[in-house]
Amino acid sequence: MGEFTTGILYPRKYEPKVLIALSKIDQSYFHRNVNGDWNAFFLRDEWLQTSSTVQFLLQLSKHYVPLLWFHDAEDNGWGFRLFDAGYEVSSATISYSLDVEMAEVEFGRLYPDVNLQERITDSEDVRQKYEDILDRVVRSELYRREVGKGITRIRPQSFNRITGPKQVQQLRSLFDLQLLTDVDDETGASLLYDSVDLFKEILGIEEMVWVNYAYLASGGRE
Repeated sequence: MGEFTTGILYPRKYEPKVLIALSKIDQSYFHRNVNGDWNAFFLRDEWLQTSSTVQFLLQLSKHYVPLLWFHDAEDNGWGFRLFDAGYEVSSATISYSLDVEMAEVEFGRLYPDVNLQERITDSEDVRQKYEDILDRVVRSELYRREVGKGITRIRPQSFNRITGPKQVQQLRSLFDLQLLTDVDDETGASLLYDSVDLFKEILGIEEMVWVNYAYLASGGRE
């Protein structure tokens, strides 16, 4: 099982306001220092599934406290939602499984009589056909468009309250769709799979790793 991290980050200078707000919230939480610049809190509703949780974040952000909900599931993808001045001002979702899902659909279309899950482990021919399809998928315009759907609400300038002009420009480059989906001809590598580490490096939140509400609630045993 890969890393699973989720939590809400904010600049440490806003700690007093955040602690007061958390003391009034109607759900359990944990609050932690991340590093010299950032704190984070971890809500029981860690995926922001209820309207009351989202309203809490929107209300807190109205008090000039920018809040960055961040999630990273190493096996599936990562993303964020940025709240500021009472609004959700930017968001992104990057999927690591999109290429595989699209390749499996295409394989099924081309070879409807072949059970991919059963044959890929014992048939070199099936495995090669699948890998060829996967390679075409990640280089296709359709794949690029699908990746683009996850970053349509990216607003790098919205980060200017929590980071500097240089970092805002770096974020703008990071979420350039062409750069994000380019595939190296020799290695087959893509910036897409390194994007979460680059995002964390740009913002200085590298320590935000292997932590979530359930992990903290278990005493660090899960």
